[in-house]
Amino acid sequence: MKRRMTIAMLLVLMLNTGCWDRKEINDIGLVMGTGLDLADNGKIEATIQVAVPAPSGQSTGAGSKETEKFFLISAVGENGIEIQQKLQQKMSRTLFFAHRSVILIGESLARKGVNDILDTFNRSPRNRLKTYMLVVKGRKAADLLQVNYPYELAPAEALKEMEMLKGEGTIVTLRDFMIASATEGMSPTIGVLEPADFHRPGEKEEDRLFRINGTAVFKSGKLTGFLNNAKTHEFLWFRDNKKTDKISADLPGGKGNVGYFITSGSYKINADAGSNPLKFHVSLKAKGDLFENNSPLDVTDADNLTIVKKAIEDRIKRDMQAFLRKIQTGYKSDIVGFGQQLQRENPKKWRTVEKKWDQYFAAAKISVSVDVTINNTGAIGPPLQLKEKEIEK
Repeated sequence: MKRRMTIAMLLVLMLNTGCWDRKEINDIGLVMGTGLDLADNGKIEATIQVAVPAPSGQSTGAGSKETEKFFLISAVGENGIEIQQKLQQKMSRTLFFAHRSVILIGESLARKGVNDILDTFNRSPRNRLKTYMLVVKGRKAADLLQVNYPYELAPAEALKEMEMLKGEGTIVTLRDFMIASATEGMSPTIGVLEPADFHRPGEKEEDRLFRINGTAVFKSGKLTGFLNNAKTHEFLWFRDNKKTDKISADLPGGKGNVGYFITSGSYKINADAGSNPLKFHVSLKAKGDLFENNSPLDVTDADNLTIVKKAIEDRIKRDMQAFLRKIQTGYKSDIVGFGQQLQRENPKKWRTVEKKWDQYFAAAKISVSVDVTINNTGAIGPPLQLKEKEIEK
């Protein structure tokens, strides 16, 4: 009897148990994106984009007003907790950050440093470490959070979709940035957001659309400079999102140019720890297809294909060398991971250079070799518009 009463009491307790910390959807405000800027008084200004839920039965398509999809609130403070308290005081609902898509950082704040504000994004379990990060070049982050984007419900969602286009730019999450910052022999990077050079009819300057273009280079938590789109494509050789790329190469003797579409690329770094200065060798390998031939060469001919292959390899090598010079002498910031590779290959040598790695990296000699495989030259050899006598076989 006693055992039956105990079981009955347990069942009653189980049936009456609920989630004590449960939040109803009507009680929360969904934060879609956060913008961080340097305020006029030197403090941090945070702007959050909060979704406006559509009433039951209302369409979220083109018929709904853009201004009803989200709204912005801002607050200024010394640190994350102070700012969050001020933001919450302006809301009738509890701010909910677990669905945030992007964190935007204005250029002025990025140059001053971001270490003092990022801790609040990591410590709380309600924050997503897979949130994308972007630096807003030349403008305030808050400006871009209020731009109405035609394809998505809110700017934050448009930015998330752009970041997911692998192979088109530097893709960095909050987690990636933290890992790179804490890794010896490595400097972090973030993708760059800027106003687009195209616009909608009748559009005001402050309402211009945006695009992801280039890479922001950090060192010691501060923005040191930008890589343009061309150098970003070279940087992507060392990242997982180097899935595809297009290379245009001039042929020797003024014979024209060809276009090469990379379908897969890989790299390998070797360190020579015994040399002074340090020496590294970067080996690049690419597989892809020839998708354009603006020359008289018949690329079905083996000798001509060798000429094309070498021209593509030379172009990739020159571009890679220019990128390496930029990060070595321009920024003295190892965003690739040469120091990390030295640490793996020769920990003893690394311990002697790690405290002044920026100086050793800037002075290091880096050589580059490229091996290109052309899988497919297309359905034709020479361009069809050429006469037979103009074709070189």
